[in-house]
Amino acid sequence: MIEEFEYNGKAMGTEYSIAIVCESKQLSLELYKIGKNLIDDYEKKFSRFLTTSELSLLNKHKNLVVSEEFLKVTQQAYKLFVKTKGIFNPLVQISRHGYNKNFLDIQDNEIFLNNEDYDIDFSEVIIDKDNSQIFLNKGQNLDYGGFLKGYLSEIIAEKIKSNSSLVKGVIVNIGGDIHTKGLDRNGNRFVFSIYNPILKNEDIIVTLYNQSLATSGTYKRTWMILNKEFNHILDKTGNKNPESDIISASIINKNGGVSEAYTKVFLSVGCEKALEILEDESISFAVIKNNGKIIKNFI
Repeated sequence: MIEEFEYNGKAMGTEYSIAIVCESKQLSLELYKIGKNLIDDYEKKFSRFLTTSELSLLNKHKNLVVSEEFLKVTQQAYKLFVKTKGIFNPLVQISRHGYNKNFLDIQDNEIFLNNEDYDIDFSEVIIDKDNSQIFLNKGQNLDYGGFLKGYLSEIIAEKIKSNSSLVKGVIVNIGGDIHTKGLDRNGNRFVFSIYNPILKNEDIIVTLYNQSLATSGTYKRTWMILNKEFNHILDKTGNKNPESDIISASIINKNGGVSEAYTKVFLSVGCEKALEILEDESISFAVIKNNGKIIKNFI
C-alpha cells in the first residue's frame, strides 16, 4: 500500500519536514537520511552563525576558493540580482538591524549599533567560476537566508525522487519554502493552503506538481527597535523595511530559489511594479494586502 511517510527536524534556524510517498517505510527512511545529510551539509557551508562555514570565512577574508555547491548558489543569486534589478540582493544585511543571532534569541529594543562599512553593490562581487573563487569588496558580506532554503528544497526533492523509481512523490518544506515532486498517495497533486493573517478564515488553496511554493510576509519574524516594530524584509537600500501595503507574498515557480527571491520583489515594490520588473516571466502569485484583500492570478 502506498503511504506518505513524514520526517521532521530543525536546522538552518528553522524547522523542516520531508514527506516521501512510497510503499516502504524502510525505503522512505533511507531516502530521508539523504535529505537530512544535504541539509546538514548546506548548513555547514552557508550558515552565518557558524564561524567555520564557507560563508563566514568568505565574509571574513573577502576571498575564498569555494565548493561547487557554494559557487552554484552564488551564480544563481547573481542572475536573480540582475533579473530583479537589485531588489533581491544577498549582500543586504538584516544582521545590522538586530537579527544577528538566532531569531528566538532576539530581544526587543536591544541596542544594536553597527558602524562598519556597508557595501551592497553585488555587481562588484567577482565570481571566478574557472577557479571556484569568490572575491568580495570591503564592507560586503553575503547572506543567502531564505533564498537558500528554497534552493535547497528543490535539490533535496529532486535527489530523493530520482533515487528510486518506487518513490511516487516528495514534499520538502524548509521553513515554509516548499518543493514537490510527483503526486500524493492518491495520485493527485499536492494541496497546500496559504494563511491569511488578516482574514484568518480565508486561506488560499494551491496545488503543486513538480513546483516550488515560497511565502514570505512582513507579519512574521518581527521585533522591536527603539519601540518601533521591525521585520526581516529590507528594501533595496538595505537600511529599512519597504513601504508597501502587501503583508504576504506567495510565488509558485518550478525553481525554488526563484520562488523565494520573487517574494521579496512583491513585498518590496508592490504587485503592479513587481509584474513590470518580472514581465517576461510566467509567474503564479498570491499576495495579501494589509486589509486582508487577496490578489492572485490562478484559480
